[in-house]
Amino acid sequence: MFLNISIYSANLFSARILIKLTFLATNMKTWVLILLIALGIPGCSKDLNEPPLTLLPGAEPSAKSRNDLGIEHYQAGRYLDALLHFNQANFADPTSGETHFNLGLAYLQEGNKEKAIKNFRKARKLAKGNPGILKSSMVDKLLQKNQE
Repeated sequence: MFLNISIYSANLFSARILIKLTFLATNMKTWVLILLIALGIPGCSKDLNEPPLTLLPGAEPSAKSRNDLGIEHYQAGRYLDALLHFNQANFADPTSGETHFNLGLAYLQEGNKEKAIKNFRKARKLAKGNPGILKSSMVDKLLQKNQE
């Protein structure tokens, strides 16, 4: 009887330790996630504080309406929906630097850095003097890091 009790006690003790370790591991994962979110997860840029750009007056109406819808989705955090509308705006007017800039922002949010860079370069070429594109420090940093 004594032997059975000690084995039972040892198993119970091991089970308690296992439960405590599981609890600590779960809490540790939670704290690590909170810490990563607070500090900014590597790869997710905190420099994306630049908003999407509206099209200039006189822009093609279909491109303007699609771009405006894309901006609404982007601001709501629905980046795939924003990409859809920015692409439709780009289809309506492929000469818009603002649309390419917005595509770059949305692609960057979605983690597609290559397409973002391609669109930011195109935006710079088509900027037509827009300072939001030409003087974007975020785009400057990204393009400097990824020189061809």
